[in-house]
Amino acid sequence: MEKIKIGMIGFGKWVKSAYLPALEYDSRAEVVAITASSEETKKKAQHMLGESVIIYHDYQSLLDNADIDAVMMAVPDKVHQEILLACLQKKVPVFYEPPISLVRHQMPIMIDQLINAQCLSFAHLELGYHPIFQRIKSLIDKGIIGALQDVTITLHANWGADPDADLCLIDRMSCWYVDVLNRIIGTVPERVFLLEGNGESGRMQAQGIGIYDYNGVWGIFKADVGRKGKESIVVELTGEKGCIRADYFTGELTYVSGTKANHEDFVESCLPLEPYADYPAVRETVSVFLDNVIGQEPSLGNAYRVAQLSAIGLAIDESKDTGNWVKVKYHNI
Repeated sequence: MEKIKIGMIGFGKWVKSAYLPALEYDSRAEVVAITASSEETKKKAQHMLGESVIIYHDYQSLLDNADIDAVMMAVPDKVHQEILLACLQKKVPVFYEPPISLVRHQMPIMIDQLINAQCLSFAHLELGYHPIFQRIKSLIDKGIIGALQDVTITLHANWGADPDADLCLIDRMSCWYVDVLNRIIGTVPERVFLLEGNGESGRMQAQGIGIYDYNGVWGIFKADVGRKGKESIVVELTGEKGCIRADYFTGELTYVSGTKANHEDFVESCLPLEPYADYPAVRETVSVFLDNVIGQEPSLGNAYRVAQLSAIGLAIDESKDTGNWVKVKYHNI
């Protein structure tokens, strides 16, 4: 089969440590064109990809001139909206990083652009492609912990808050982490509520808690990006007759099933494809994108899912302003 021709917009650390290894492991695609503004980056790209790779100074030149089947974006958050919009207008399948905008009043515009685009768009939601969360869903469906009551996903990281951000922390991270809640619970929340401190200057705080009402099941996203030490992502579930705990980075899954007087404890290992392409489940996510480029089929990373997640994030930011529960407006998705 002829290889899928990829145009890479951006050629920084994330491309080298995640995208290129994931593409190499999959083996169905090759990078034939990139954007690079400096001579140093051009030399590194040619060293890694070969002399045949075509290098463009800017993304518009690549979109207008490159012979490609799809685009992968790896650019700073502040230009996500601009470049994603250009890809959608060019009608080229695009793999991109959320968020779709860093400005609240622009988010509904981008949601409309996503769901009305005449091309495949695929958000890099690697957390949700980790097999540990598929295993959790199967345990719930089998009734191992009884009726689900709540799901909590907790992030600890040392990235720090952005003092100039227009989105609050929980909104900024919503696509990845609320996506996990949605997949496990199997639906989207009706209303949301934000709890956070006010220790940082600016709109984004280093700590926050989003509470999501899934019509009787509670979803909770706790984030602290002011922590020292290693990043951690843990998911915990409570059911009427058991509980589950999953560690994203170690792949360890533990669960208890049964009554307090008569219960069983289980431990499993659910690891994504190894070796990792920087982050667990990046390989799976990139491969699903390539599946979709070949078949042009919708996927769990498609426009409608990201539109829903972006609408949920907007509601969280509205809760920040009002101090109240906010019903999610799904923009007629």
